[in-house]
Amino acid sequence: MLKRVASAWLHGLAATTIGLLFLAVSPGSPVTSKAVEFTAVVLDFPERPAVWARHLASEGFLWFGGMREMKEKVRQLELENTRLRSAIQERPDLRVPVASDLIPVRIDVRPPDGWWSEVRIDKGSSEGIREGMPALQDGFLAGRVSRVHDSHSWVELLTSTTLFVPVVIDDTRDLGVMAGDGEGGINLLYISGEKEIRQGMRISTAMVSDVLPPGIPVGEISGREPEPEGGFIVYHVKPGADLSVMYSLYILSEGGQR
Repeated sequence: MLKRVASAWLHGLAATTIGLLFLAVSPGSPVTSKAVEFTAVVLDFPERPAVWARHLASEGFLWFGGMREMKEKVRQLELENTRLRSAIQERPDLRVPVASDLIPVRIDVRPPDGWWSEVRIDKGSSEGIREGMPALQDGFLAGRVSRVHDSHSWVELLTSTTLFVPVVIDDTRDLGVMAGDGEGGINLLYISGEKEIRQGMRISTAMVSDVLPPGIPVGEISGREPEPEGGFIVYHVKPGADLSVMYSLYILSEGGQR
């Protein structure tokens, strides 16, 4: 009789203990929650480098994609800027063609002995660069492609003594020839002393040019020589491009080849 009672008590105690264990480890119980939290903390350490790597990779893809998109937007804005500047007089001969495109290039060499003469760019014939194409900075003419190789090219600057560019004064429609002095200055030549040319008047490439397409903004009149030379006044030109600080350019790919 005693054995039967003891056996019943033992079975009841075992059942109660098992029930309590199941209750402790059931979902939502404090024990289970603590165990899950502890496991998460332990697994966080080996997982953290992988999470960081995935995050960096994701951010990197987004950054590079954003940079490509930004460069394309800048290129389009540069081209639109050039068109707006060249069309400011609302004349058909002062418009950069709609079919034009801009090729972004970097300046990788600027020889000290020819600082004001030419620069080398990092793209050549394999990227569509052709001799004669205009080089622009901020929508203004900076020079002209003079020599082209497979992977690089040379751009002759406006300040070069050997680049002569026919230009027109937008306000008066007077024609002249622009040339550099080899020392950072640019002069406008062959303007009659009888003309009323004032400081600040804008200059663009002329339609008569066989060197560059017409209508590309160049800069403005900044001054003049006090004495005429053979009846012509020599005017000083302030270029729109900053030729003293140059890291990159845009090559106008349509209409620049001659």
